[in-house]
Amino acid sequence: MKITEILQEQCIVADIKGQTKREVISELVETLAKARLIEDVVTAVNVVMDREKLGSTGIGNGVAVPHGKLKNINNIMCAFGRSQNGVDFDAVDRAPVYIFFLVLAPEDSASLHLKVLSRITKILRDQSLRKKIIKFTNVSDIYTSILEEDEKI
Repeated sequence: MKITEILQEQCIVADIKGQTKREVISELVETLAKARLIEDVVTAVNVVMDREKLGSTGIGNGVAVPHGKLKNINNIMCAFGRSQNGVDFDAVDRAPVYIFFLVLAPEDSASLHLKVLSRITKILRDQSLRKKIIKFTNVSDIYTSILEEDEKI
């Protein structure tokens, strides 16, 4: 599954305002709600925060991939956010996180969910892409860069 199938341009936040893990996750979930992809923001935020209690999804190099599974959705979906100042997300390297890729999946989608998480980490492994995303100020440039990298994999 390509990221282009699950990430819509309207679900990208070029300037995350949240300064805590919960605020960032809430902001990304609210983006999905504004796009009418989910209805219950509170439940979605709680599911992702519960997953964070098991271990941070801050994977290092300024990247976090918070995720969770919801009962009342039929498709995997993503929201993307970029923080200009960085957020303490308890990342494995203890560095601030600037790039966030939130993934919500249906409860019964274990294998597909893992494939999507793997694909996202492969895309964001590219240091030049991460640097471009951090520099870009508009949603369109960020989205295009992600799509281009997604096509390479």
